[in-house]
Amino acid sequence: MTPTSRPEIPASELAQRIGDAIRPAVQKAWTSDRVQMLRRVIQGAHMPNASGQKLLTAHHEVVVANRAERSATTTLVVEATAEDVRGWSISVDLAQQQVSAEALLGCRLGRVIPVDEGAQVYEFLFEPPLAKSDNRRTQHRLTFTGDAECTTTGYSLSRPAQLLTLTVNFEGEQPKKVWQTTKGAQEDAETKVVQELSVAPMVEVVLSNPGPGLHALEWEW
Repeated sequence: MTPTSRPEIPASELAQRIGDAIRPAVQKAWTSDRVQMLRRVIQGAHMPNASGQKLLTAHHEVVVANRAERSATTTLVVEATAEDVRGWSISVDLAQQQVSAEALLGCRLGRVIPVDEGAQVYEFLFEPPLAKSDNRRTQHRLTFTGDAECTTTGYSLSRPAQLLTLTVNFEGEQPKKVWQTTKGAQEDAETKVVQELSVAPMVEVVLSNPGPGLHALEWEW
């Protein structure tokens, strides 16, 4: 399902094409090799003008129950910087879980591309496609079936955004500690703790003008 006859795409464009939502794995960290592999899959799944959009705001909200992630709902506001922008792709580590995706607002679900290494790429299509300077609010949801213990959730930005909100709703058991962390976009970047947060049924951080890299919430049971 991954054509090999596509022309080589510059790494900078691949970083944009993979989308601003490379989700961290439920239990294991993304490695550089794994990210590169997923980028190759999205390169093969070529979507015209996928990089011709600017992320303005993102709200990423997850529900965790019985220590397992049950759903992740992401609301995006984007601006088209090119004509005929048709959509974007995200990659999800399955982590021995069943995952389903649905488009809720401003888009529809396109192809679902399995990856041998245990991930899937989901394609979301704007309806209708965006013309240059168009703004669009979209919402999509991932639903998880499984008991894999979840200790982190985050959102990866390939470019700066105006606003990013991360929310975790803990149903039932609450963790002992919660931290906000960040990791730069460089391959050798280290994860840094920004602050420890108060434990509550809902934990949320709102980031103004976040830069490229992985912005996350992590917790200890």
